[in-house]
Amino acid sequence: MKKYFALILPVLLLAAAQSAATNLANPAAQIPGARMSFGASYYLGGADITNLEIPMMINRIGGRVSYAPVPYVNFGADFGTAQVSVDQYAIGRDIIPIFNGNLGWSVGGHLKLSTPYIANTFAVLALGHVNYFSSANKLKAYYAGTDIAAAAGLQFRIPGGGVLSFGPQLYMIEGANKGFNGEKDKYKAVNNMRAWIAFDYFPEETFIMWDQKPYVSIEFTASPKISGSRRAPIQEFGVSISVGAITQRLYGEDSGDE
Repeated sequence: MKKYFALILPVLLLAAAQSAATNLANPAAQIPGARMSFGASYYLGGADITNLEIPMMINRIGGRVSYAPVPYVNFGADFGTAQVSVDQYAIGRDIIPIFNGNLGWSVGGHLKLSTPYIANTFAVLALGHVNYFSSANKLKAYYAGTDIAAAAGLQFRIPGGGVLSFGPQLYMIEGANKGFNGEKDKYKAVNNMRAWIAFDYFPEETFIMWDQKPYVSIEFTASPKISGSRRAPIQEFGVSISVGAITQRLYGEDSGDE
């Protein structure tokens, strides 16, 4: 598995650098101080918007660069591309058609805070991100806005190189859209509370090419209204997968438990 991981990772990172958005944690695990992490991720999520609870789906492909100045503080920038789709809906006798946008831009930032591991087993963490995005189609209709996600919870070390994190999440989307008729309107997500869980895996050996520590991160979020249909298969939940690496210490000396 490590051999294939070493071959696939640089390809995914290169793709992210060229198309360059991201999930919440990437990874959720603590990053030792004086280190940087970089990764590529794919996110697919859905949320109901406006009072009509219209399904909206977001595809994201992107990259992330993070820096940990001290062991329990991590922040950085997100950059990438986003594509938005919105289901059709009716207002009176008018039927608003389905919106399928093209790949647009997405840019934002993130912050992660955590406590030291208690009994070398579990810790408390809080993390969040803010992303600005825009997606338009060939008719100049578009959906643009801000999505904000923040989570707090527990993190457990798992023998064999894994870390499991989970807790409640606050998820919000607010923005503006222009319809096919040129009219503009505002929208926001209806359901803001979700459950969040993430699993990070760290192979035992460092990455062969760069002598860095690789990781794979998988995340899942869902609101109590989680659903799906043939027309809108992703409703009120999201899933993402990330790959990346954590650098060697940039300055100073290891404390021994890093």
